Amino acid sequence: TSVVRGAANGSVSAVAYAALGDVTAAQFRALASIQRELGADVRLSNRQNVVFRGLTEAQLPVLFERLEAIGMAHPGAELARDVVACPGADTCNIAVTQSRGLAAAIGEQLEEEGLAEVGGVRINISGCTNSCGQHHASDIGFFGAERRAHGKSAPGYQMLLGGYVGQEQIHFGEKALRLPAKAAPKAAARVIRRFNDERSAGEGFRSWMDRVGGATAIADTLADLAEFPTPEDAPDFYVDYGETGPFVAEVGDSECAV
Repeated sequence: TSVVRGAANGSVSAVAYAALGDVTAAQFRALASIQRELGADVRLSNRQNVVFRGLTEAQLPVLFERLEAIGMAHPGAELARDVVACPGADTCNIAVTQSRGLAAAIGEQLEEEGLAEVGGVRINISGCTNSCGQHHASDIGFFGAERRAHGKSAPGYQMLLGGYVGQEQIHFGEKALRLPAKAAPKAAARVIRRFNDERSAGEGFRSWMDRVGGATAIADTLADLAEFPTPEDAPDFYVDYGETGPFVAEVGDSECAV
């Protein structure tokens, strides 16, 4: 699932899957050892994975065995579970929400519902309106924003649908609806299930989206997820992913601020 073969020159590339873009020091040393052993070129992709290029067919079993040993042979690259997120409020001064936490939660939701290996759909998340996570150019995009509900501040996301970079044109994602952060994984899974069940053979996400009525029509089917429960009924909706206390939108100076 992670092998790309060049039609013109017979080249072979393979993708080592790094969930959430995380690679340990031990894994990096192992990747360097694999590169030396195979004599391959190595690139980092904009989906936060590691790509080995210039391989032969005979080297693929060796590469798989080496990657399996370090936990990077999982079939995830370019599939629905391959969610991309910016660092978010973990480390970024201007992020509003914990985008990496949402990315992990979406991956878990897709695994739970048997949708993690759906192909042809990309999910990107940014922790604010800036597009460091490239949410505007993905099939399903989210950017973080503060929400107010029942007199309290809460983490939320704007969902966008249908963004992509084509050969001749680019489409930015269209606004679908705003969601509580804790409802976003269910919303993503619901859209992916519809896409998987309703698309025709070879149909892309944007083509399917336009055929079923566009972002607004899809948003109508998610309206039940947009409501905030009361803090008494669901206190976790007022706490961001990975946090232990109430949500606070603390925004500081960005890295380039003077």
